[in-house]
Amino acid sequence: MKRTLFLVRHAKSSWDGVALPDKERPLADRGKRDAPMMGKRLAKRQVKPDLIMSSPARRALSTAEIIAKELNYRAESIVVDDMIRRCC
Repeated sequence: MKRTLFLVRHAKSSWDGVALPDKERPLADRGKRDAPMMGKRLAKRQVKPDLIMSSPARRALSTAEIIAKELNYRAESIVVDDMIRRCC
């Protein structure tokens, strides 16, 4: 069976809280607006993920959760792996 790997970068993050650690930066308003659109684009292509993985960074996990919702993928099933953050 052919498999496809999609690598998705987090949506636009906020720099409002400059004192926040990098891992805790949330999505900006633009990111909150754009992430669902990306999910819809993937859904339109009939993407049905077997697995969604995310870094534990707040902005990355928020993006993954928003996209998962658009793909009818349970947010509780997202695998959060700290190694993703370390490698990229």
